[in-house]
Amino acid sequence: MAVHSEYTIDELARAADTTVRSVRVYHERGLLPSPEVRGRIGYYGTDHLERLHTISRLLSRGMKLNGIRELLEAWDRGDGLADVLGVSDAPADREPVAAQEKPSSDDPLADLPDYVRQALAGSTDPLDAYRVTNPRCGDLAARLMDSGVPDTSAFQVVERLRADCDAIADRYATEVFYCLAGQGYERSPRESRDRARLETELAIARLILTRAASELIDQAFARHAELPAPKEAGH
Repeated sequence: MAVHSEYTIDELARAADTTVRSVRVYHERGLLPSPEVRGRIGYYGTDHLERLHTISRLLSRGMKLNGIRELLEAWDRGDGLADVLGVSDAPADREPVAAQEKPSSDDPLADLPDYVRQALAGSTDPLDAYRVTNPRCGDLAARLMDSGVPDTSAFQVVERLRADCDAIADRYATEVFYCLAGQGYERSPRESRDRARLETELAIARLILTRAASELIDQAFARHAELPAPKEAGH
C-alpha cells in the first residue's frame, strides 16, 4: 500500500478508516490541526494521519473528546510525557516522604509548598491563588475553613493528603505503567509510530489506574463516613 505525504480530506478519511464528517468534527473541537491550504483545497500530512489513529485508539478505549483534546494539547505544547500523564520521569530522585526534613515547630507554614506560603502571605483570599493549580483541593480547603478550621491548618490537611497520594503513585505507577504499556514498547522497533502508540497506551493506563484508585479511595473513605446508629426509643 502506497504511503502518501499529503492527503485531501477525503483521502485522509479513507486512510484513517474514518469519515470526512468525523475529520471536520475533530478539527472543530480542536483535536486536529488545520491543513495547509493551497488555492481552495486543504492538504493534510502524515502527522494528521497519525493524530487520527491516536484519536481512534483513545475513543475505542472509552476516552471522551474533551479529555483527548486536553491530552493532545499538552503534547502539542511540548509538555514532557511525565507531565502529561501526571507521573515522575525520575522517581528515584524524589526524596522519600519518611526521609524528608521535619518542619520546624516554630514555623507552622514550614511544611507547606512555597506557592501555598506565598498565597497565604500575599493574598487577602489565599484560596484564589491555591485554586489556580488545585481547584478541587481548593474546594476541600474552603469547606474545611467554612467549618471553622484555620486556613493554615486547612492547607496542611490538603498537603498531607497530596503527599500520601504522591507516595502511592511512587509505589505503583512505574510497575503498572510498565506492565500496561512499557513492555510492549520495549518489544517494538521503537519507531515514531511505536512512540505514538506508547503515548496512547500510557494515557489509557493512567485513565484505568486513576479510576481504580478513585474507587478504592472512595471505598476507604466510605468506611469512615457511616452514620451513627440511631438512638433506641426511651433512651
